[in-house]
Amino acid sequence: MWFEFLLDPKALKEHLEKARPDPTATELIVQLMDKITSETAAAEKAPPTPAYENLDDKPVDTPKPNNSASKKKLALKVMCLKIAAFLKWNLDIIEQKIPLETQHTLLQDLLIISREQKDLSECANEINLQSCSPQELFSVLLYHRWVLRAVSRARMSAKQPRSYSSLSTMTAMKLEDRLVSIEQQVPQSIAILKQISTTLDVSLNVPVYETFEPLTEDNEDLNQQWDTCLKASEQEVHCQIHFDLAAFYFSREQYKEAREHIWKAAQINAKLPVVKVYCDIHEQTLQGYCRALGISKQEEQDLFVQFLTCKSNHFTGIVNILQRDNITREIPINYRDDLELEIQAASSSSDFFVARDLLLHVHILNAVRRALDSKASTISIATKLKQSNNKGNDKLISALKAVLPHCDEKLKTNLRMFLLDLFEAGVPKLNQSILSIPELSEIFSEQQIQLYKNKLQKKAHDLSPCWQNMQDTIRNPKLQKGMLEQNLIQSTEPREIKNLIMSLNAGGPMKAPSKLNSKWELPIPVHSAVMGLPKGVLQDLIFILLAKSRDLSLSGDFERARKLLKAVEEELLTVLNSLPGKLASKLGKLVNWELLLVSIMQFLKSWPALPPSAEPIDMKNKENQELALQCKECLSSLKDGESMIPRSEVLEHCALALLNLGEWEYLSNIDKRFPYFEMPGAFSYACLEIMNHRISIKKISTKDAWELILTVFSSGGVKRTLTGQTIGLRDSPGLAAVQSRAQFQQFLSRLREPTTISVAVSILARLYNVLKDEQNLELNVEYTTIWPAVVTKYCHCAA
Repeated sequence: MWFEFLLDPKALKEHLEKARPDPTATELIVQLMDKITSETAAAEKAPPTPAYENLDDKPVDTPKPNNSASKKKLALKVMCLKIAAFLKWNLDIIEQKIPLETQHTLLQDLLIISREQKDLSECANEINLQSCSPQELFSVLLYHRWVLRAVSRARMSAKQPRSYSSLSTMTAMKLEDRLVSIEQQVPQSIAILKQISTTLDVSLNVPVYETFEPLTEDNEDLNQQWDTCLKASEQEVHCQIHFDLAAFYFSREQYKEAREHIWKAAQINAKLPVVKVYCDIHEQTLQGYCRALGISKQEEQDLFVQFLTCKSNHFTGIVNILQRDNITREIPINYRDDLELEIQAASSSSDFFVARDLLLHVHILNAVRRALDSKASTISIATKLKQSNNKGNDKLISALKAVLPHCDEKLKTNLRMFLLDLFEAGVPKLNQSILSIPELSEIFSEQQIQLYKNKLQKKAHDLSPCWQNMQDTIRNPKLQKGMLEQNLIQSTEPREIKNLIMSLNAGGPMKAPSKLNSKWELPIPVHSAVMGLPKGVLQDLIFILLAKSRDLSLSGDFERARKLLKAVEEELLTVLNSLPGKLASKLGKLVNWELLLVSIMQFLKSWPALPPSAEPIDMKNKENQELALQCKECLSSLKDGESMIPRSEVLEHCALALLNLGEWEYLSNIDKRFPYFEMPGAFSYACLEIMNHRISIKKISTKDAWELILTVFSSGGVKRTLTGQTIGLRDSPGLAAVQSRAQFQQFLSRLREPTTISVAVSILARLYNVLKDEQNLELNVEYTTIWPAVVTKYCHCAA
């Protein structure tokens, strides 16, 4: 029992040193703090001492106040500090096993006792660091480190650890008030930690178990044995502060500040001894932060980390890293494949300068790596080499020379097969260049070398032109028309397309555009409007420009797609008065909506993948505001009751764009008659409530997003939206849910704004936790606790 430790102080350490103490150290702290709380509550509820009248006018002895209760509380507090010292002030253990309110009380007691104040009811917030004693500086530093850690943990989850304490059952409102008060201390805590981290001569003493002297019957004073404290070095203190600041800034997504502090922590930690007095940093955690922020200690930096760091530094030095990896083969090939896509995206977005031949060089180095792994695909590399005008041949030879001295017979065989395939693919002058270099030609057999030398000699003698009758061939009308059609399919220049169409129509009506290329398709409303145009050059031109624009936008070439749509607008302006009825204005609206769709698709695809050091994207810049305004104007056509409304794909993309642009208030008020507005509208409600109650842990009042996602994962039966409309009805009862999940996955893939992504992840994590119903395997992410803890409305759900 807890009071046994008060009667016999030696029993406490004997209990804590057991292999499996029951209760554990943290449970004992909670029990003792509960006892202090109950004693305080009982003292506050006790009735006051009644006043008696002195009728005899005789002196009356004033009764002495009973200090046993306050002395008992003081003894319990000292015992709690002894246990915390036994745990070596490990904040990881304290935060995981002890409720937040108890943590706060424990550290406040340490602050007061270290200042040698007997009154435990007050604690000064502002402390002069210059006049602090070494033990007081320790308590100040520990408390403000805890403030930052508590705020970061609360940001991730408001869930408190399991405990048998009555404190763990405190109301959500009380916990929220405590979190708010702690949040308000963050600026002061950061200032104090930074001040200590810049102090060169830091004198800090770490209290140990023997430091805190238990109270006895004869001694009511606090006489702590501060001379038993352990001396912490300045390097340890600075390392721990920089690490905690880096972790805090990382949780707040302030990556620039986090990178600065984690670099300092890594630099200092490398110089610290193995046995430390104060600094408690796990090496794996430190390396994890370094890798996440693109930093690694040079002496421990492996090739894969250098590869990731290089990607975050605008690909500086990437060629050298890939050449080294062709020898060591440490980097997974899928990461190297993704690198090509990232370089291509960076060069097209013009966010920063990318060398002209970098993509070709990376493609060649990756091809060599695949050849070494017996996974070579020569079709794409042969095409690249043919288009590079001999530059690719030089880069390939350089890559082969670098890796060949480190190859055994098996790897040389792989390279030989790779080069023979390239020879057969007809890469110009490659076999001649390879065979003329001794160190490369030695991997071929004598027969192979002689065979390709004979082919080279044969080509040198056979120089007669193979198109002697070129003029006669071009005069053939059918071949000439075929060449024009082929040029029309390949061209993306509006003026050239118009000239080709006019040339094809010169000898009679040309073939229907849809039969020239199977990929030339138009949405039904656009196709119907185009077919209303007079047959001939105009109809063919408008159809092909719109079809080519759609094909280019689907392939990601948005600039050329927009250029073709602008050309359609110009053509419609020239024939505005000659078209019947309102056909020109109808087509003009449709083209404007297609232009808006291309802009939205480009916005979603080109969402920047910012490096850790970059600032968050500015959602309120001029371009994004113009895009949001255009989307609202498009959706306003639904409210005005116009006979002509945008097609569903345009409306759906407008809603997605507004959701990602943070226009949640507009979306939350939009009419939900159309099914594709329900999910963006529900997410907008949730995002609005979260942003309006940023620090609050109350459950949000709107459950639309939760209800919609429950319908997505329902395993059978008829699925309905919140407005009662059925979703994806089919003959098979399970097919509706499958279709709904596919649509939901597509919706998730188009989310870009961080808050909307957090809402989606929190709902999925909450649903997983509820269905899994295993507390040890629960997913713990931000905003999880705002969603219901049970699934009652839908009885069949798949995890």
